Amino acid sequence: MRAEEIFIEVLKAPELQTIFMIPEGELIKESMQDKSDYYVIEIIKEIIRGVESHKSKEQIFQIIQKQIMQL
Repeated sequence: MRAEEIFIEVLKAPELQTIFMIPEGELIKESMQDKSDYYVIEIIKEIIRGVESHKSKEQIFQIIQKQIMQL
């Protein structure tokens, strides 16, 4: 599976709507290329990109930490 396909599958998770209160209509508009208004979606993208580019868990975590610090 490519990154975009994985991303689309993850967006189907009902938890994004129930826990993170992201409307289904907004989820449909999301893509790997465009910046999201939802920080959790940006974190999901970083995890997918990190795995795709064979980064270690530690490297992915550091990237996510930097993103959170910029919120």
